[in-house]
Amino acid sequence: MKKKYMFFDIDGTLTDNNPGGNVPESTKFALEKLRENGHFVAIATGRASYFAKPFFDEFGFTNMVSDGGHGLTINNELLEVAPLDFDMAKAVVDECIEKKVPFWLALGNEPIVYALKGTKVKAGAHIKEFVYVDHFDDLDVIYKVFIDGGKETEELLESIHPIGYITYPGVGIIVEPIEKFIGIKKMVEEHLNGDLADVVVWGDGKNDISMMQQASFSIAMGNAIDEVKEVASFVTKSNKEDGILYACEHFGWI
Repeated sequence: MKKKYMFFDIDGTLTDNNPGGNVPESTKFALEKLRENGHFVAIATGRASYFAKPFFDEFGFTNMVSDGGHGLTINNELLEVAPLDFDMAKAVVDECIEKKVPFWLALGNEPIVYALKGTKVKAGAHIKEFVYVDHFDDLDVIYKVFIDGGKETEELLESIHPIGYITYPGVGIIVEPIEKFIGIKKMVEEHLNGDLADVVVWGDGKNDISMMQQASFSIAMGNAIDEVKEVASFVTKSNKEDGILYACEHFGWI
């Protein structure tokens, strides 16, 4: 059996909900069997490396593409986390200020966000510290931009479209890396001496579309959004119907 390089999204793919949820027993079994059969098994997530780490540890992963393709962990060692393109991210910040749209920033690979004084921050539970500042005139690096708003804000802000973003219901808009395949390619070719033809990616959400389009083989969960299913090589059953196990058995990987 030829070795495959398997990259799994977390939320809605490995777990039975998006975001969060539990990992089905069938998925745990499939991951164990994939490893036993000599396949490379890794995470490919939009989560920050520090946010993904507890999940990473709990389910026995040692390799991960995190931060939407900008973070690499190999053999349990975090090698890098790259920030957003600064000029494009700064344009988002400037436009939010100009149009009086509330926002806050991640300025490093850490659970800390920064906001202008008077801003009401609505950050997730993984954020441990909130810092309020008078201005953002001296920025030199930006990792994420969190924006309070939905569809109307998406239409209002022109600068978020070229850089890319994800809208999370009940959370808002997050300008963050969404090119997971950049990290996958770097990991496989530069660190593993593998062949991209042997890469298999698994996903369900908007930030999985790009890697689905670029990978040689891609699997969409049955619960995936339509845009993911349309570009996938194969659509398996949903994450609540043993979709990962089903696909692994279907293709003879386990």
